[in-house]
Amino acid sequence: MLIFKKEKQSRKLVLEHIKKTQECLLATRDLVNEYTSGNVESATMTARRIVELESEADVLKRSARELLYTGAFLPQIRSDVYRLVEAVDSIAGKGEKVANFIINQSPEILPEFNSAITTLMDTCLECYDELFQALKSYLKPKGEFEKLQQRVSMVSELETRVDDQEAELSKRIFGSSMELALKIHLRQLVRQVANIADASEKAADELAFAAMKSII
Repeated sequence: MLIFKKEKQSRKLVLEHIKKTQECLLATRDLVNEYTSGNVESATMTARRIVELESEADVLKRSARELLYTGAFLPQIRSDVYRLVEAVDSIAGKGEKVANFIINQSPEILPEFNSAITTLMDTCLECYDELFQALKSYLKPKGEFEKLQQRVSMVSELETRVDDQEAELSKRIFGSSMELALKIHLRQLVRQVANIADASEKAADELAFAAMKSII
């Protein structure tokens, strides 16, 4: 039937979209590592790649949305899939914002903060990776809701870990010898990075809600 063909196409597009978002975040981690290592030229090139990846994610999002409008999935879950795609797309946007902030504003990062910032970015990526696995479970034709629930719980745990790391790093920044303006600027970068985990948790909440409606 046509509806099942459209559903299969839609699942494929959504899966491609979440993979593209993952690529965007992996590139964002590369950029953070390059910038904190002092390799500004390489970071600038990576930033351009991140913009391209985010644009590619947007194209996939629009394609998935258009297919949903034509009747992919049953009506009761169509809007849930739409909201999930939008939520995941915002995560790619957070990665792009980190890239733009670093390249356009060149925040000063003392060497003593390099490790903490890269660790924060790594934890945000772990948070998205758990969401990625949960989404894959949801997108399987029959669903794997037990695994999905476990992954969603891990997203929440990792987001809390990010909150703790962000708070500790902010405390260290404002307790340092940097000028106040530089402290505030660096704190803004830390918040931009942590926003990735926040957006991942919001997407996980959307996913949990959608999954509940699919369980009979």
